[in-house]
Amino acid sequence: MSDTNYTTFIDNAGRCLFGEVKLDTDSSLTVKNPVMITVQQQQNGQMAVQLFPLFFAEFVQPEEGDRSNYFTYSKDAIAVGSDFNIEPRIIEQYLKIVNPVLEQQQVVNDNPQGEPEVIKLFDEE
Repeated sequence: MSDTNYTTFIDNAGRCLFGEVKLDTDSSLTVKNPVMITVQQQQNGQMAVQLFPLFFAEFVQPEEGDRSNYFTYSKDAIAVGSDFNIEPRIIEQYLKIVNPVLEQQQVVNDNPQGEPEVIKLFDEE
């Protein structure tokens, strides 16, 4: 996919977290824009996977246009995943969340009034 180093780990609250590795030392792990991965059963019996930012970029005052946030975890308090690769669709969803692209809906010719702008922040499947 790219040279970006991603990690998956479980924190001391039992949350499954995912993010881009900023710094990895013997005692700590610093993760850029971490998200929590949740899995919930839907009414039709299928499982829905959702990613939620631990801290919303909208709460960060941008520095040179960057709203990234970093969290450092003590390796004594987390379980770091190893020997597996995360599903590429999770990475795609992660990138959409941490780097949202605003999409403007095309005005339909049949509607002379036009339609309001639609902003898609999350993938709708």
